[in-house]
Amino acid sequence: MKQGSVLLIVSFFLAFCGVSWSAPVRINGEVSAEIKHLTRKIPPPKTDNKDVIAAEIDIRYPVLFSTAKDGSLVPETINKAIQERLLAIVGETPAPSVEKMVDQFAADYGTSVIETPEMPGAWSIKFDTEIRHADEELLSIWTLDSVFTGGAHPNSNIIYMVFSMKTGKPIELSSLIAKDKTAELTAIAETHFRRVRELKPGETYEQAGFQFERNTFALNTNFLVSKDGLAFCFNQYEIAPYAMGITEMVIPWSDLKNVIDPTGPAARFLKDAQ
Repeated sequence: MKQGSVLLIVSFFLAFCGVSWSAPVRINGEVSAEIKHLTRKIPPPKTDNKDVIAAEIDIRYPVLFSTAKDGSLVPETINKAIQERLLAIVGETPAPSVEKMVDQFAADYGTSVIETPEMPGAWSIKFDTEIRHADEELLSIWTLDSVFTGGAHPNSNIIYMVFSMKTGKPIELSSLIAKDKTAELTAIAETHFRRVRELKPGETYEQAGFQFERNTFALNTNFLVSKDGLAFCFNQYEIAPYAMGITEMVIPWSDLKNVIDPTGPAARFLKDAQ
């Protein structure tokens, strides 16, 4: 079957899809969000293999909008960043839109089934988000992407996104930490990491199966801010084999009193820290 025929079949099946929107969720006094949920199931093209599994797409992300009379560019800036994050999960070159990304993924799935009918199919895209914190100053979003195009397992990542609600720009970890306190933050994070991953006293990272450079703990910049504390996430393959999974940990603000910049974006969380 030619590529054009595959695209025709895929286009037919894509008509059977669903897009829903949640009721608006208030972010702060001037910004709200609706959650867009896109789902599609793409049956495989006909081949001699009757057991090929359909492809499935499940995408859920917030779309912010201004409720102020004069509007604001902040929602648009944040929406663009979230969409860029989503579009980057499939293919070497990001698609220009979510719809075109889904169409191309479906076309590639159809081509794969035709060219390798002995494979089981079951391609999938999952992209999910949760608003973990929102106020007048900050917006923190947890995102999960999982893509399967054949092989032993899906490729999955958890990425945190923290934005300024004043500018819409990403917040940098360095803006939260007091000057010359990075090493102290790393030491605190290491204590929490060893506890979360249940390392024994004296056990090295190499012995536990981790792959930190020079066998020394290092903190990344995949962080999230919430009332519970400062969270960090290490994804699969980042510091350990796939089988060891993703590591998420939350450091309570009470443990960070000496490292948070008292004039920075996270300073107000220290007021309620026990």
